[in-house]
Amino acid sequence: MVSIPYLDKADLAPLADAAASWKTLPAKYEALQREFEQRVINHLKGHWEGDAAEAAFTTMGKARTEYENAATEAERIAKLLLDAHGEFAASQKQLHALLDEARNDHYKVYDDGRVEDVDPRQDSPTASASPGLAEERKKKLDSLVSRLTRVLEVATAADEAASSALERDGNGDGQGFNTSVYTTLDSVEADQAAALMNKKGRLSDAEITKLNLLLSANKNDPEFSRDFAVKTGGENMLSKYNELMSPPAGTTLSKAQLAQLKELKANLGTTIGTATTSDDHRKGGPDPEITKFQNDLLKAGQRDFNANPTESPYGLSGYQLTSSLMSEGKWDKDFLQDYGDALITAEKNGANAGQNPDAYWGYPRTLGTTNIGALDPMTGFMDALGHNPDASTEFLTSEATIDGEKVDHLDYLLKDRHWPEGPGYTGDPANPSGYNNLGHAMESATSGRSFDDDGAPVKHTPERAALMKEVVDTIGGDPSLASDSPRDALRDSLGNMTAEYMADVQASIANEQGTIKPFGADAHLDMGTLEPFISTVGRDPDAYVAITEASQANTAVWMQEVAKGSSSNLTAAMENVTYPGGVVAGILSDSRDQAIFEEHSASDKDFNDAVATSDKWAGRGLGMAVGAATGTAAPIVGTIAGWAVEDIQAMVVEQVQQDTTDEAKREAATKYAEGWNAVGRSSAESVRDAIEHSGRQMSDDDLNQLAGSMEQTAKSGHTAGAAWNSSVNGR
Repeated sequence: MVSIPYLDKADLAPLADAAASWKTLPAKYEALQREFEQRVINHLKGHWEGDAAEAAFTTMGKARTEYENAATEAERIAKLLLDAHGEFAASQKQLHALLDEARNDHYKVYDDGRVEDVDPRQDSPTASASPGLAEERKKKLDSLVSRLTRVLEVATAADEAASSALERDGNGDGQGFNTSVYTTLDSVEADQAAALMNKKGRLSDAEITKLNLLLSANKNDPEFSRDFAVKTGGENMLSKYNELMSPPAGTTLSKAQLAQLKELKANLGTTIGTATTSDDHRKGGPDPEITKFQNDLLKAGQRDFNANPTESPYGLSGYQLTSSLMSEGKWDKDFLQDYGDALITAEKNGANAGQNPDAYWGYPRTLGTTNIGALDPMTGFMDALGHNPDASTEFLTSEATIDGEKVDHLDYLLKDRHWPEGPGYTGDPANPSGYNNLGHAMESATSGRSFDDDGAPVKHTPERAALMKEVVDTIGGDPSLASDSPRDALRDSLGNMTAEYMADVQASIANEQGTIKPFGADAHLDMGTLEPFISTVGRDPDAYVAITEASQANTAVWMQEVAKGSSSNLTAAMENVTYPGGVVAGILSDSRDQAIFEEHSASDKDFNDAVATSDKWAGRGLGMAVGAATGTAAPIVGTIAGWAVEDIQAMVVEQVQQDTTDEAKREAATKYAEGWNAVGRSSAESVRDAIEHSGRQMSDDDLNQLAGSMEQTAKSGHTAGAAWNSSVNGR
């Protein structure tokens, strides 16, 4: 791989000069051709006849063609050199920026690519007093290493591709100049990668390393990905992937080799996904070659691929292989729709109409010794939807027609389908339930973001808001759909979805004055199904924290809006936006109680650990509430940004960290003492902050009275929510 010192100090001026020189050659060759024609060929025409003349004119005709070919080859070499210079210059510029960033942030970058944290604060007493410092520094270090590696990979792939293209024997075969010389590095690299995928027999470690380098450097490049996919072919792509992931019996792979194959899975999946989207903006409609590639993938889903024909058991089916790759990258929306329909059709026509996917997707198929991939292809497809929001929204709000019967996609996945359990079926030892993957798709479909995207929120569309309502009504109407193992694996995603729609949640509880506004389209949630929905979801520690953070964030923002307004009755307006947060907190307190003492699905430690490792919904909740209040989708704006996130996170920690270790304290903690007091205090603090940052003038006595009133309002809401939840659950 190209080294950091080499790329850092490389003088690219000679390459630019060479490209410029080659660029001038075509015109010179064309001038020579014209001069040859005028001074030789045209001069002799009409003055020379006979066999010798005929032979000479034939030879001169070939010479004229060579001038043309020389001009063409010079033009293409010039383009290739310009392309190479552009790639190297861009990589060098990115490297310089990263090295400057590292120095400014007190990281030392060594010549071999290692990065060391040399921040003097690490050795000072303040570091131990700031628990978040070490984690923050580690995240920055990992990001630097990842970006440095990426730059070096791109530069290395470009360097090797340029070398290969320039070493090509353009005119040494006796046929004159070669007019098919490469003009872009993309085409060289696509040829190299496709040649490896098309090679007969298993690739060596060095060849897999080379393939990984090419794919990693170009996986998000539409031109490379398109050429690679077309030159490899859909069926051959799956066959080679199956072969690589299923080594022959008796093969022992090292940790490094396994890591190499896992990296290949990610790189190949992202590259193919990019290929399927490479014609999305093509003039004249879809690229017929990409359409053929996608159709080949669909057709190949129906066959089994035996990685080692002389051995048993077999490898995987085309659906299993494609879904394994689909869990990475961005894929074409229409293709995902077609693929999902085909997958459900295969299951409905298979074992017990989708009720026994274990048998349908299981033995004699096997993951092989690498255990890379998943036996249940629906899990990979769900993660594909989870990374492709437009596709997930469309798929989960539509239906398929199978043998003349309408099959609602969401109903099939959430109600009807039996999801096989175990890491072999999901491909993830940490999450052995496919319901976790279904949750990813539902998050993406309702939020408009990838399920693992912590970026800026996206305004809710009517389709996404309607889907959220359908999910709430479905699970709220039948809480067993998210209760008990393995269905409880849905809860963390459902918690994120609830946090995403917290304005809609609070508005459905109380919003007489219309202060609470949705972030985009209104989901029009119904309290009759919303309460049992939150009750069920809130039993998961991660969901509990997400909902709590988002609820407090929204309450803080709506308080700020009221404080900035000109309401004639400030107390009543504040109560209107305070009470819903109290109700949410009360429902959650009772849900936590159920999780710990009735379901035994979680402990105090689980809830406290969840708040220690997740704080994203305080900031995200603020951003969405501010966006709704201001009518924009912008990030957190104004004075609210600085004070609110820190204050809300502190409130969440206080509210979540409770100890309910015995029966006596259980009653007090959940219904009256800890949760009740915590939501009251947080509301009082929030209204004080809102008034302070609004510019409104208020005496200390009036502020204390207002804060006390909001504390009681929040406590009343908490009591109502807890009691409501207990009565609904028959306690």
